[in-house]
Amino acid sequence: MNCAECKEQLVLHIEQLLDDAQERQLAEHLESCRSCQAELRELEILQGRLVRNGEAARGDLEDQVMNRIIREQNVRLKSAAQASAGLRLRRFLMRSPMTRVAAAAVVAVACVLAFSMWRDTTSVTLAAVVAKVEQIQAYLYRESATTHDQSQGDRTLEATVLTSNEYGVRSEQTTVNAADGRQTRLLSYLLPRKKSIVILNLTEKQYGRRELDDATLANMKTDNRDPREMIKRFLACEYSELGTEVIDGVTAQGFATTDPAYLGNTAENLSARLWVDVETWLPVRYELEMDIREGVRISVVQEGYQWSIPVVAGDFEPDIPADFTTDQMDGTPMPSYSDQGVIDALRIAADFTGRYPETLGHDALQQLVKQMTEALNTSDRPAVQQFREELKSAGSREAAMQVSQGRFMKLMTLTMFPLMLAGQGAEPVYHGYVVTPSDAELPLMRWKVSDGQYRVIFGDLHAETVTAEVLAELEAALPQ
Repeated sequence: MNCAECKEQLVLHIEQLLDDAQERQLAEHLESCRSCQAELRELEILQGRLVRNGEAARGDLEDQVMNRIIREQNVRLKSAAQASAGLRLRRFLMRSPMTRVAAAAVVAVACVLAFSMWRDTTSVTLAAVVAKVEQIQAYLYRESATTHDQSQGDRTLEATVLTSNEYGVRSEQTTVNAADGRQTRLLSYLLPRKKSIVILNLTEKQYGRRELDDATLANMKTDNRDPREMIKRFLACEYSELGTEVIDGVTAQGFATTDPAYLGNTAENLSARLWVDVETWLPVRYELEMDIREGVRISVVQEGYQWSIPVVAGDFEPDIPADFTTDQMDGTPMPSYSDQGVIDALRIAADFTGRYPETLGHDALQQLVKQMTEALNTSDRPAVQQFREELKSAGSREAAMQVSQGRFMKLMTLTMFPLMLAGQGAEPVYHGYVVTPSDAELPLMRWKVSDGQYRVIFGDLHAETVTAEVLAELEAALPQ
């Protein structure tokens, strides 16, 4: 089954008019096709809205459809007794199994068409936007962001991002610290084929290459900066329509959400708006505001989209000037945003402090780094003593710094991986406030990997995939 055939059957599927074989074929296609999944979600939303508008309206619509069938048949029959013939024909139609199916299909299609007519004639459906942008191979956009931080001061960022499905992502950005006006210019290349990211600090004239594992590379595809991902997230949460506005000379339809589920309940006071060209059905502007933690609010605007632009491999090949030097992190792997990455980070925390962080997040990470720094000076734990020896034998201050940063960088997974899981709707839950390294059979962290299946990291840091029933038993055993 291809997409065209699938979309022809979606309405019949919603109305439960497909036979078992057709349902199996449809399910197989939907399992692997995001575009058709999005189309189905949109149709289900339409149906839900129609139901909420009242069963009476639905009955009226059925009557209108049936009456139209009757009128057309009566014209063909040229019956003199139009009313009585119409009544007999209607009874015949509704008694015939085949014609009942056909009539119900017409009603279902009419419901969708009727809802479309209730909206503006230039109305845009997000499912269609998703289907369109997923066909685009390369695009460019501008991004501006402001971070309002009550303790650290404000920062602004201006970036130009070029994305290619084949070659990767190139981003040129300038960050300005409002307190002192200091600028930092970075040019970064995310290179999937080489499983690496290259970052040039144009201000400091330094560069570094970092290796990426498969899990980190895959999770980076759900980055909040990817316009395609943020459109899909609208479909997965409650959103409203804003009408149309002229943006940069283009008539655009707006969509908005304040649903915390938009970013997996990882931000407070969230507000997101998307504006889509009513002619091309492609995004023209995106706005996001949210509190990422207490005292820190971020505002982001994406605009200047250029869709389906030509690119070549050379656009994504880092050109490192001869006078640039390597930075301290050059050659070190990026933190692994995976279950193994979380296990490694939690093991470091337990080795240094004897326990797991009570929570995962920015503030908890800062507290953990502080505790580990204190442990380096005072603790006689074996892991701490071994780390001291590694630093002493590094050979130079720069080499020691690289060893130290490589170890501490792994801790970033404790913040980033749960955020990525939440953004993907995987519902991560962490029990570090009650689970200790000695609790081998208690669930320390878990998240959803599929319907009825969960990945669990236990107190002794082994991982298993379990059913929802097993997970319920495990979590029932947690200390209260």
